[in-house]
Formats: sequence, structure tokens, C-alpha cells
Amino acid sequence: MRRLSRRKSGGRAMFFRWMFGLPGAALISALLFLGMAYMIRQEATTKPPVEPPDLTITFKPEPPAITKKPPTRTKLPDPPPIDIPKQEPSRNPGGSIPIDPPISPAGKTGPIIMPGPMQPVVKPPPSYPEACRSRGASGVVIAEFDVTAEGNVVNPRIISSADGCFERSVLQTIQKYKYPPPQEDGRAVARRGVREVFRFELEG
Repeated sequence: MRRLSRRKSGGRAMFFRWMFGLPGAALISALLFLGMAYMIRQEATTKPPVEPPDLTITFKPEPPAITKKPPTRTKLPDPPPIDIPKQEPSRNPGGSIPIDPPISPAGKTGPIIMPGPMQPVVKPPPSYPEACRSRGASGVVIAEFDVTAEGNVVNPRIISSADGCFERSVLQTIQKYKYPPPQEDGRAVARRGVREVFRFELEG
């Protein structure tokens, strides 16, 4: 009887263990399964890290400074050497007497032609600048220039000027001059250092 009662009591204990153990184990397994599913879902929905854009900074080089070239002067061929006979210097104890160049019939603003073989075939008179006229300026301007073998005027420059307001008018006028081609030994040559004097006077 004792063995029978022990078997019965042992069987009941095993029954209660299975009765309460199975639901607990099932609950734990379910929680583990849900936890793993949640972790897998979190990994799937996690966005990949966004890399910062690649910024490339370029520096634009500054343009090179533009340097203005000085005006080039027309180079003329050297004239052939001319044999000039030597002369004894004359003695003048009284000193030199200045001689005014003759006035051209072109008017008050016309050029004064210095003695010499170079005579222009085109010779417009210079205009009297208004800036000089308004302040009553007058005087003489001496200009020098070169003549090419074709008779064109190049490299005009001012040697002396009574007033700077006359210089532009004189240079513009000289550039309009036209000479016959200079001749030496039957061939056309260039001439350097041709000079003209311009006198500007107000009337009245």
C-alpha cells in the first residue's frame, strides 16, 4: 500500500510539473521569438549612414595684367654720307644777330617754312585751338619730323612750344603733310629731322 501511495503521489507531482512547466516554456519561447523578430526588423529598417557630399573648391586664377606697349617709332634707313667741305668759322665780334624766319602767306596760323629743298605739296594750315583763343594765348611752335622715301610724314614731335595748347593742333596738321619723294643720286631716299615753325597770333 505504501508503494502504491508513493507511485500515486509521484505521478501527481510529475503531472503538476508538466502542467505548469509547458505553458511557461511556451511563453518563454514565444518571447524569445518575438524579441528576435523585433531585432531583425530593426536591422532591416535601419537606414545606411549618409556620406557627406564631396565638395571640391576650385580657385580661379587671376587674369594676367595687361601691359601697354609703348608706341613704336618707324625706323628709317640711314641716309648715305654726304661730303661737306670744311669752312673756316667767321669771327663776329659783335655777336650773332637772330633772324626771324619768314612768315608764310597762309595766314596768322600758317607754317613758317625754313629755307631748304623740302617743300610739301600738301600743306593744310593748322587750326587755332579754342582753348588757346579763349585765354588769349599766342606764340611760336617748332616741330620736327621725318619724311619717308614715299613722301609721307612719320615720327612728328615738338621741339619747342610757347604754349602746350598749340601742340596737338600742330601734330595733327603735320601728319596731313605730303612731300614729293626725296631724291639723292636719282633714287628716292628718306629724310630725317625736317623742321617747320608755326606762329599763332590773335588778330586785333
